[in-house]
Amino acid sequence: MMLGSLRRLAVVFLILVIVSGVLSGCLGSGSVKEKIEKKIEVSKPQIISVSHRWGEITPSTSEIITEIVVSNPNPIPIPIKNISVHIYMNGIDMGEGKNIGPASLAAKSNTTIIISTKLNNAKIPEWWVSHLKNGEVSKISLKGTITFDLKIFDFNWPFEQSSEIRTNLVDSFVMDDVPLEFDLKLMTVTFYVSMRSHWGKVTSDSTEIIHNVEITNPTLVPLPITNIGYEIFMNDIKVGEGVIEESKIIAPKSSDKLEFVTLIDNNALDDWWVSHLQNGEETTVEMKLYLILNIKGVGEIKVQIPKGTIKTEIKTNILGS
Repeated sequence: MMLGSLRRLAVVFLILVIVSGVLSGCLGSGSVKEKIEKKIEVSKPQIISVSHRWGEITPSTSEIITEIVVSNPNPIPIPIKNISVHIYMNGIDMGEGKNIGPASLAAKSNTTIIISTKLNNAKIPEWWVSHLKNGEVSKISLKGTITFDLKIFDFNWPFEQSSEIRTNLVDSFVMDDVPLEFDLKLMTVTFYVSMRSHWGKVTSDSTEIIHNVEITNPTLVPLPITNIGYEIFMNDIKVGEGVIEESKIIAPKSSDKLEFVTLIDNNALDDWWVSHLQNGEETTVEMKLYLILNIKGVGEIKVQIPKGTIKTEIKTNILGS
């Protein structure tokens, strides 16, 4: 108790010295207010550096560790009254943080303040929708305020760091004259598929990818397509699958077009997010497609799109480090 009282007295004494110095320097020309602010500014803490890194990644939260190096020019410690930190992704408040390090600044030295911010993984689907609706662009902002207790007044230091995520996912779902083949009794039938894709309807639950396909049949055998099946993987995590009924006959020596829609299950994206961070912010996206043909006299034949044909990479630097 006595030590605490002595420290409080020391703080009061320092403040009186600063104030008396300020007032004694305000007798010359210029605004008194400006001179007081100039004098007080000398004793304010200074931010030396701010850095971020990923901490513990769990199925429910993603931790961001922020280290802020602060210089205290005063001969006594300065306590930290409060720290408020939030992380935003496209304006969505994804989580908040607090300090896990020192609660005061050491006298006449630099102190590293460590802040732990927990991003709520359950909000990743909401962010995903905003990311796509914003043209696959996201602004990431870490905003906070440190309040230092200077006894006669509080000194609030707001800080903010931003980074940007840009992806180009759907434009990579492309095929150009990819050969597909199947055996038909004494012959091998080869035909060709080209595809272009774009985003469709995006809701809180699912994301549509619309595929425009052209199939070229150079053979003398008609190709009656009855179904299209698909699976979508992000870092080997299945985020979509389904079978689409399709009725299209590609006549011999001709080409024809068809359109189909695949769906990403947004509710699976929080699991993908964890894998993305644990993999150094890298993701491999792969779509597996197959066609079902009903050949007269043979029955159903499943023709798989060659593995790796529809594949792309996502790389991010969310913390801007």
